[in-house]
Amino acid sequence: MDRSDTSSSAVGRVTSVSDFLQHFGVKGMKWGKKKNPASSDAAASKVVRTTAKKKGIHTVSNKELQTAIERMRLEQDFKRLKVNEKPAVTRWIASTLLESGKREVQARVGKKVAGAVLKKAVGT
Repeated sequence: MDRSDTSSSAVGRVTSVSDFLQHFGVKGMKWGKKKNPASSDAAASKVVRTTAKKKGIHTVSNKELQTAIERMRLEQDFKRLKVNEKPAVTRWIASTLLESGKREVQARVGKKVAGAVLKKAVGT
């Protein structure tokens, strides 16, 4: 059997792309990302926040407001605690870079302000 016979018979069997190509997944979904729907507590908290923002706090009941506040407080606590899980070296590098950045910004702003004050003093 020669090679040309095999390829022509394989081509003859495939009638359309759907015969050998199938797509499993959600259109637009990123590789390696799982769909993680929000919990009912998080969804309820978001609804309360948007309602309060659009229509005013007076439209939200005390119980709904209390549960939304508790949820936001728990999320903040979790974020704060999660930061402390990073290695000490990573936290030290981040804080050092932040402080040096602050100093650099303060120095440059100080020079600009001093230059503006000097120009104004000389101009008068």
